[in-house]
Amino acid sequence: MKTEDVTEFLNIDLEVFSRESLTPFVEGLGRTVHVLHDGRWGRKHAACVELWASGWKETPEAIIKAMVRLLDRLPRSAKALWNRADRRQFNIGVRAALRPRSFELALGPASLKAISRLNARVVFTVYAPDGADNVSGRVASERMAVERRGRTTRA
Repeated sequence: MKTEDVTEFLNIDLEVFSRESLTPFVEGLGRTVHVLHDGRWGRKHAACVELWASGWKETPEAIIKAMVRLLDRLPRSAKALWNRADRRQFNIGVRAALRPRSFELALGPASLKAISRLNARVVFTVYAPDGADNVSGRVASERMAVERRGRTTRA
């Protein structure tokens, strides 16, 4: 079975949204983070980062522990930006697939307590299986073709 056929945990992104620039916050995190976004996000500013060392074969618990340690070591000015932010979140990414039939991802009390202490929240983002866009696009195209011929169809 290929890995894309199995539902799996991907990584955790640390996301911060604020009315002010978060660049000093990102700089305060240092070189251990990979910056996915730092700048305007609509009318607000956003900083989205992940740990360079996270993802492949790391557990959510280990990543959260490392992120919390990093946030606890922030310089005072960067910590002030974190505290003033409108929203702080640990976004847990999961890629969905048909197997296994169910998938559990548990966070222990220590992780939840640390996230709560930082006045942050946990968000889960579930991504469709690879190629799902192509399948839904193909079904929509087939439906439109049948409807053009004057027949109805179920998809």
